[in-house]
Amino acid sequence: MKMHSSSFNHLCFIIIILGLASSCTVVKKYQPYKPFVFENEIHINGKMSSGEKNVLENKLETQIEDSVKPVFKSVLFVRHVLSRPAVFDSSYVKRSVQNMNNLLHNNGYYRSNIEAEWSKVDTVIRNEKPDQYRLKVVYNVNAGSLFRIDSISYHFIDTTLQRLVDENKDKSLLKKSEPFSNQKIDEELNRLIELFRNNGFYRINREMLKAQLDTVNVSLIDASADPFEQIQLQVEARKKYESPTMDIAILEIPLKDSSITQLYNVGRVVILPDEPAELMTGIRRGLNHTEYGDYSIYSRYNLFKPSFLVKRIALKPGELFRAADFNKTLLNFNRIEAWQNVTINARPRDSIEPAVDFFIRMVPAKKYFFSADFEGSSILSAQNQLYNAGNKGLAFNFQLKNRNVARQALQLENVLRTGIEFTDFSKILSTEMGLSNRLIFPRLLTPFKIKNQEDFLSARTYVNLDGSYIDRYRYYKINTLNAYLGYEFQKKANINWQIRFPNIEFTRIYNIDLGFEQLIRDYPLLSYSYNNGLIMGINGTYTRRFNTSNPRIFNYLRLYGEESGLLIGALFKKQTQNDKPLGQLYRFIKLSADFRHYVTHAKSMWAYRVFAGYGLGFKTENRQGDISLPFFRQFFAGGPNSMRGWQLRKLGPGSSIFYDTLRVRTITTDPPGVVEKRFDDRYADIQLEGNIEYRFDIFPVYGYWLRGALFTDIGNVWVRRSSSPEFKYAVFDLSRLYKDIAVAGGAGLRFDFKFFLLRFDLGWRLKDPLYASDEYIKPQNDGWFITSNMRRPAFQFGIGYPF
Repeated sequence: MKMHSSSFNHLCFIIIILGLASSCTVVKKYQPYKPFVFENEIHINGKMSSGEKNVLENKLETQIEDSVKPVFKSVLFVRHVLSRPAVFDSSYVKRSVQNMNNLLHNNGYYRSNIEAEWSKVDTVIRNEKPDQYRLKVVYNVNAGSLFRIDSISYHFIDTTLQRLVDENKDKSLLKKSEPFSNQKIDEELNRLIELFRNNGFYRINREMLKAQLDTVNVSLIDASADPFEQIQLQVEARKKYESPTMDIAILEIPLKDSSITQLYNVGRVVILPDEPAELMTGIRRGLNHTEYGDYSIYSRYNLFKPSFLVKRIALKPGELFRAADFNKTLLNFNRIEAWQNVTINARPRDSIEPAVDFFIRMVPAKKYFFSADFEGSSILSAQNQLYNAGNKGLAFNFQLKNRNVARQALQLENVLRTGIEFTDFSKILSTEMGLSNRLIFPRLLTPFKIKNQEDFLSARTYVNLDGSYIDRYRYYKINTLNAYLGYEFQKKANINWQIRFPNIEFTRIYNIDLGFEQLIRDYPLLSYSYNNGLIMGINGTYTRRFNTSNPRIFNYLRLYGEESGLLIGALFKKQTQNDKPLGQLYRFIKLSADFRHYVTHAKSMWAYRVFAGYGLGFKTENRQGDISLPFFRQFFAGGPNSMRGWQLRKLGPGSSIFYDTLRVRTITTDPPGVVEKRFDDRYADIQLEGNIEYRFDIFPVYGYWLRGALFTDIGNVWVRRSSSPEFKYAVFDLSRLYKDIAVAGGAGLRFDFKFFLLRFDLGWRLKDPLYASDEYIKPQNDGWFITSNMRRPAFQFGIGYPF
């Protein structure tokens, strides 16, 4: 590919202008002839890696006082404005130094030393006078050696407390040789308090615990040692100075109030399940009193079954008090939508047998809830079971919810959904109408008992029946009926499981365009994909959020797996023949993994995403030949969330030109003739994709934000195998991966309205695999920078971020 010299000159000119503009910094509304801080620098000296220095520098930067910390606002990403800078005051620099020293001490750098110096870096001349004095403050940080933990000991007067500590030493957050920090000490003290409160010590608190720190080793200053031992001790002292350590002792502080170390049992548990909001305090009259087991229920309207209420309570009268049971009870009720407010009041009784009485007061929410809203929608994306944060269309939802079915806080949701999918606002791709009915149980319903189900942070069971109608304009229509039993639960706050079993779905494709129908008959791979189908199996989703030690870094992982017909198709093989009950059964496995990495800054963010998907189809008596996933379960690329240089479902598969040369011929009667049109919806069984996006703030508009983004997308989709010669370059082949990979790049604007985000992107095809392999169109430079592509960027509109 050749680039004209004029185009090259224009490109260079734009780059130079952008480079000059990006360095433009303006100071507004300053006090003339008064110095102000224009820049801060932190130089760290110490034995640590570059990564550790970066983390420590970010922490130290937060300790600089606001009066000597310039805050620049970016305008259109290339202009930086400092407004109303404070007049320089050295006392704020001294405070910043003290703040930094405190932070270093709290993180184990007890020998740190910080010196600050400032100097004039620039003077702006205005009206032939030095009007603006810009200062630069440099903080020279000598961190010194990091103290590490040497020994940890626990000393409690109360023998029960000491026994509990000894039995749980392996769970200590303080580990030998790890870096010392005050935060770890604080976390360990909180762990001990939680341990004690989970074992009956209701009144215990942080006031009775303290941490004693010791950095002196007495043996190193033993005056009675002989001269040779003194030499050895001096050598050890030198080593200890270079690698200092800290001995930590956790002590119990004796208190006059002996009740603090008394064991408390759970006393009375009183439940008030339907309190009016205005009567959350004060005297209550006219309530219906019911004793259910060991629990007392005072109800006003009899809205909830006593058995349902008691099952949600982890506090058992007569048993030892445990703070975990208190928190679990509160969580069990708060996560159910039947109540808008739940509180638990505790009243300790200091008698011969100490106990704590609990009063659970709940304000019910309105039983019925109706809403009408709109959201971003990607119709065929939803059919593919793909997770997409952004969307290519709009959907209007009308929801009616009953929050308390059968007096057991079961939820019945009925949702009517209408959606439209389009390209650049100019072409409607498809429309959808669907009705979803869901009954939600606030627990797991299984034919077998689940051990420790009460330990789950959240657990729900869904019974779903959904139906939808989709019109893929000019080609076909789809009816879908889906019924499944779904489970959702969390054992940890950052991990979520969703399982559907059994999952039964029937898809009917009809009103197929005559030309498209002939196309399906001509190509076996299309014939298998575009067909009526029955799915019977299980699918599951695992999501996990990773919290790192750096609060600016966030990771996310989503794994998805689905199977249909593997077992039932093998057991009832003859029933998969045509005209048999399982004749339309699809047998397949589908797997995908989605990993995301985010690095946030004050005014910007780096977002990374890696996605991989694989599908494997199996034969049945009725389905032979080239076997693939059904098209409504296949992968695709292109659109506002995937490979943004291509329109929705318009990339791939591989470097094949099959869909770009495909035409659907339809005979028309009015007027008579033959109409030729393109069909290039591209689906495949394999997908690999990587995305990088830099997001940044531009400026606020009436309380909302206009944000920008620069991005690049790399990837493609492939078929797993095909006997058709037309699909020669569509099949995944590792040796041809470089030629098949597509690369897009571009920029976009985001209008952030807080509750939703409008996104507009322009994507260029930097590397187009269409021009990489097939001799029919004369491959050019493996598809890099094709002139016609560079002149026609793809415009993408979406709602929400792409990932």
